[in-house]
Amino acid sequence: MQAEVQRIADASTARALRQNVAFLTLFMEPRSPSEIAASAGMAANLAHHHARKLEGLGLLVEVRREGGRVFYQLAARKFRVPWTVLPPIDPEGGEALTLRQITENFYRAYERSFLTLGSEGEEAVFGFSDTPGEAQALPKPTSRPLESHPSHLEALTLRLTPERYRTLVRDLSRLLEDAATGGLKDQGQVCTIAVLASCGALDGEGKFVGRTSHTISSFLGAD
Repeated sequence: MQAEVQRIADASTARALRQNVAFLTLFMEPRSPSEIAASAGMAANLAHHHARKLEGLGLLVEVRREGGRVFYQLAARKFRVPWTVLPPIDPEGGEALTLRQITENFYRAYERSFLTLGSEGEEAVFGFSDTPGEAQALPKPTSRPLESHPSHLEALTLRLTPERYRTLVRDLSRLLEDAATGGLKDQGQVCTIAVLASCGALDGEGKFVGRTSHTISSFLGAD
């Protein structure tokens, strides 16, 4: 029976969870590996191998067998992993892996957006302000995108109090929560939207020479 929450206590299981999120998502309901093989982008025998391995780690559970087919389902709707089990410095399973995956995915999406735009390419814009807490308003892209889901990069560096920082990040996170609530109803293209926030500037040393900086490189297109 599927649990609501399951805690992961060992690094190998936590690493497998992190590395196979997309594959595990296909087992929200009882499914045979043969059924999801095409969606997972792998051969049926490899899908069965993955499923058996993840079942052995306790991430999937066998729910029934029909005509020689084995049906698996996620062991829980939510998995909780203590930081001490999967530290962020682990290049194969921590937050470092997530950041690398986000970066690689964005590179691919950015290249697609750039190539489809051809000679009508947009410009990256860098805005600055000498007024504390304000950044120069940035112009919108001028041409419509040719890609259905164009890439968008936006970075803002400014001075914030601890309270304002937390409020701003929580507001951004709440937007993602709202999207997650209604997103499953939309059977459109798979997309990744990430919110990154940290103390320091983008120069690698955390320095803050000016007042504010706002960078945008977007292929979203004009209204």
